[in-house]
Amino acid sequence: MSFILICLVLIIWQLTFIPMALASMDDTKDPVKIGSFLTPRLIEEDGTGLFNKLNNAIFMEMNKNVELNLSSVNRVRRGVKNGQLDGYFPELWENLPGERAQYVVSRPMFYKRVILFSLKSSGLTRLSDFENKLLGAVEGFSYGKGIKSNPHLTLSFQKDDITNINLLLNGRFSGVLGGYPGTVIAVTGNNRTNEIHYDLDKPVAILESFYVCKNNPDGVKLCNSINKAIESLLRKGVLELNEETGFSRFNPTE
Repeated sequence: MSFILICLVLIIWQLTFIPMALASMDDTKDPVKIGSFLTPRLIEEDGTGLFNKLNNAIFMEMNKNVELNLSSVNRVRRGVKNGQLDGYFPELWENLPGERAQYVVSRPMFYKRVILFSLKSSGLTRLSDFENKLLGAVEGFSYGKGIKSNPHLTLSFQKDDITNINLLLNGRFSGVLGGYPGTVIAVTGNNRTNEIHYDLDKPVAILESFYVCKNNPDGVKLCNSINKAIESLLRKGVLELNEETGFSRFNPTE
């Protein structure tokens, strides 16, 4: 009788556990669906952007396949909320309403430095020097809540960095708020580049850029795995991040 019971237990175990194990193995092969949006030099449709490559490196470190879905910012946010996507990147705190505790996010994968550009002849080098003066900015670019909410700063939004730098050189702006590499490329590509002052080591704001995952146990697990992958890339020197200066560099092995 006991022998028959043992056989029955083994049969039940085979019928329940093995299919579950096989299903679990199949799940690991399914790609993680990550959303993002086109951003010049960072996220490109052909996969050549800096963040395209960093995203691939992170999921390779996790030993996971990743499917990158490019769409508008609002669509990728909705995709995570309704479960169509497992997560998205890059995101900034200033773009997320409500309390931080509402969101499941990764550690910073990169820092965004807001850099002040001015004419060398003006002697204006600190953000406080520009109170009640006109500062050029790019429409849609993030500058941090501290800058956006400063009542003493007057921002004039233009379509791109090249326009802002030209307006600075023509005396229309007292300064320009920008970043690296976009605004730096606009400066170095101008034949009057030697007239412009900026210091990449002294940003006026440092913004964290990170992944947002689904707000459920699976999302917590995914963001924890992303964190471990980022930490592994940091240990290997493939990724370099400095929280104090905002310095960020990705050194792809390709």
